[in-house]
Amino acid sequence: MLLGLLGEGPRSGYDLRKLLTQSPLRAFSDSPGAIYPALRRLLARKWVDARATGGGRGRQEFRLNRRGQQALRKWLQQPVTRDDVVLRGGDLMLRCAFMDFVLPPSAIRRFLSGYLAEMESYLEVLRDYEAEHGPKMPPLARRVFRHGLAGYEMSVAWARDARAALGGAAKTVGGRQRRQR
Repeated sequence: MLLGLLGEGPRSGYDLRKLLTQSPLRAFSDSPGAIYPALRRLLARKWVDARATGGGRGRQEFRLNRRGQQALRKWLQQPVTRDDVVLRGGDLMLRCAFMDFVLPPSAIRRFLSGYLAEMESYLEVLRDYEAEHGPKMPPLARRVFRHGLAGYEMSVAWARDARAALGGAAKTVGGRQRRQR
């Protein structure tokens, strides 16, 4: 995540902490005990460069270098897996949030197509599970399951919309999706 933020432009550790506390990124730790060791790891990997800003307190500004840009691109372009969809949905959205700054539309479309395929596949697994086990579930448990199912349905709709916005649209023909040529 820090690579993505630094990919937007140079920032100090303090700037990063402030961003994490004053944005929807609050789910990530803004603790100095998390941020500064992570920045030291990025420096050790030679993914960022640091320079003194001239202010007091030894303030440094961190800038993504060429190796860091390559690492960021590699992270953003990783194929979407079933485990990502089930366990790391927030991480997938975070990757999407940084893509506009780094990847060409064709790479973003590939990511979205992979995301959509994995989401649709897992959605079918969930629907099959509900068909088999739903009638036996207690009423509230079934509603909780349906809530989760609705989240995956919404993610599928979002991915279709995002891909269409990039020109990788799929047309609906007879109720089924068909790729545009």
